[in-house]
Amino acid sequence: MTTHRFTDRAARRWLFCSLGLTMYAGLARGQSDGDWARQFRLGMQIAFNIKADFSLNGQFPISGHEVGPLGVSGADHFYDDGYVRVDQTGNAQGYTSFWGYNNASQYDPATQALSLHSARSFSYSGTASANDAPYVGLDVAYGGTLKRWSTTRIGWELGFGWLPIVITDRSSLSSVFQRTVHTFDTAGIVMPTAPYNGGQAGVGPTIHDVATGQPDDTVNGTVTGSRSVDVSLYNFRLGPTFYWDLSRRLAVHASGGFALGLVSGDYLFDETILLADGSHSMNNGRIGTTDTLYGGYVNAMLVYHAQPNADIFLGAQFMSLGTSTIGGEGRQARLDLGSGIYLTAGINWQF
Repeated sequence: MTTHRFTDRAARRWLFCSLGLTMYAGLARGQSDGDWARQFRLGMQIAFNIKADFSLNGQFPISGHEVGPLGVSGADHFYDDGYVRVDQTGNAQGYTSFWGYNNASQYDPATQALSLHSARSFSYSGTASANDAPYVGLDVAYGGTLKRWSTTRIGWELGFGWLPIVITDRSSLSSVFQRTVHTFDTAGIVMPTAPYNGGQAGVGPTIHDVATGQPDDTVNGTVTGSRSVDVSLYNFRLGPTFYWDLSRRLAVHASGGFALGLVSGDYLFDETILLADGSHSMNNGRIGTTDTLYGGYVNAMLVYHAQPNADIFLGAQFMSLGTSTIGGEGRQARLDLGSGIYLTAGINWQF
């Protein structure tokens, strides 16, 4: 979903006006007698005032939730607080030495059962804001002259900008987690003290390797780590220009017009689940996006004539492209590009 700062009708008007100026430039070139001048500008841009609001709303699965099958011997089982795996004997007669657990509370002496848990989802609803400015990118432009009066010129330009944007939210989220619970029979052994990590050699305390399902439980915990937008903003600009030579060495350049933005990249999350009983797990993934935005820009530059037909410029630009929504499945980042400020510097050639 995309929110436009400009209406589609206004965007079309900007575009038609800018295209009209460009067509007029072609006619003016054919009628000129040497006053025609073209420019090509190449430089870097540093962007500010770009931010993102991260929101989560719903119940979210936890990646890597592979606890293994129930009622089957000879299978690997992985949990947040332990494991039951196949040892070098192939779990002969349904027993394995390749098992471990973290906490004494997981063992029930009365039933001689070991409980192992794996968080499979969590619920959360909330929003956080982040801004990792500045962002550094590339800016190029090509333009021509429509009319010249002494030291003043009116023309047009077509510009392009590329800006990589990475914004990260590292807020800790308190939540309630839903967990899968499996039990394993430990009858016939003296239970090793927790924490215990058995090996695969087939030597040591052995337990039955068949998992028995139990009702799910819930536990409080925290989600730490990061949620990020990692995108590239490609902007295209078209509009009229005003150029005035202040002296033999200095000039000012101003422009404004229609802007089109293309946002392409990913919503990334790399989270660690920390539960109240001390167990933990990892949760990560990515959601791709491509979004088109419309808006406008104004630009002003100070130009220094270093050599004939070769200039050095410093500029400032304001661009409004609205808001791009990145994400899905209850995870969203609203990238605010409505009030972007861009500082530019580079080289300009006149020919």
